[in-house]
Amino acid sequence: MADLQRIEHAHVHVENLDDAIAFYTDAMGLVELERDDDTVYLGTGLTDNFDLAVTEGGTGIEHTAVRASDESVVDDYEARLADEGVPVERVDGADPGQETGVRFEMPSGMPLEVVTVADEAYAHANVSAPARAGHAPACLDHVQIFTPDIHADMTFLRDTVGMPISDIAGPMDDIEVAFARCNTIHHDVALKAMPDDGPDHASLHHVAWGFDDIGHIKLFLDTVAGRGMEFERGIGRHYAGNNLYAYIWEPGGNRFELCSEAAVVKTDEPNHAPDYETATTAWGPDAPPSFSEGSGLVTPDDR
Repeated sequence: MADLQRIEHAHVHVENLDDAIAFYTDAMGLVELERDDDTVYLGTGLTDNFDLAVTEGGTGIEHTAVRASDESVVDDYEARLADEGVPVERVDGADPGQETGVRFEMPSGMPLEVVTVADEAYAHANVSAPARAGHAPACLDHVQIFTPDIHADMTFLRDTVGMPISDIAGPMDDIEVAFARCNTIHHDVALKAMPDDGPDHASLHHVAWGFDDIGHIKLFLDTVAGRGMEFERGIGRHYAGNNLYAYIWEPGGNRFELCSEAAVVKTDEPNHAPDYETATTAWGPDAPPSFSEGSGLVTPDDR
């Protein structure tokens, strides 16, 4: 069994918690699982695990987590990262359903956790929470962050965390985007080079949700249209990863991707596209100017 299995959850901040939760539950069909102080935990309703934690105050990402196969893997990461001089914090039980975990930062300042959870069962389509809507996403799929040093973050994920790189776009001395995976699904954490006028730390580009197929994406968009979201891009197909996509801005102030049909990758040698445009669109057109915008990183001072 692979040490790392898949992305587990993301924690984002939103401008208005009530407006965001109303959209996530009433429009998107997600299920509210728990509230803890000022944070709301939501899931797709197909397992007992939360997929998205949401806190009011600004926008952007506080951290993301990937699932380990068992507690011994978490212990190994704690010891190995410490040996390599990477500051590491134990976060056992820090979030609902989370049994063990360690948190550390990528070179760009993006916090990443390796965790185990109580509910390890895979999802069954015919078993769901009563509050789950039929058009709701099937799973959390990945996150993509802007990074001021894509080489450093990519190397850290590959060599220190042990996440293979599936795709790279752009020349090696000026990489534009890179995709890292836990296991065989094309990517769990994607990296996008920060625009020249961007901040000197990581920033959220998007949180992505997984859907069964293009019909599922269409049904979702038909349902959430006119309910507070802003449509940005799609429907299209990315060349890197082969996945179908659509992008929206949700009322909380963050970008969501809707994706399906991501490639399964079984080689450690990354595919290499000549540039960002080639990597991100198989059908065209190129990304709109707004695609160079992100929604931030929530630092400890902001929490």
